[in-house]
Amino acid sequence: MDKKKKAVITARVDLDTKERARKVLENAGLDMTTAINIYLKKVIAVNGVPFAVTATDPLDEATLKAHDEIHRGEYDSFNNVDDWFKDLTNGN
Repeated sequence: MDKKKKAVITARVDLDTKERARKVLENAGLDMTTAINIYLKKVIAVNGVPFAVTATDPLDEATLKAHDEIHRGEYDSFNNVDDWFKDLTNGN
């Protein structure tokens, strides 16, 4: 038997989120307790939250990145759509 001391964590989540997460975890062969333990161990391993936490939508981030690239002159220019499409598809 595991001799480590155990602690109880209480967290409030909406019922729909909990149920949807439970189904996903069940399909992966995990229960909620195991998933939470995996998450907490990953927090320790990376010394932080193990994924990006941002207030910016990914599409907004991509738009800002593209804007910065254009501002720096890092873009391709095409005379017409056919030339752009050839470049996009590597000439195929």
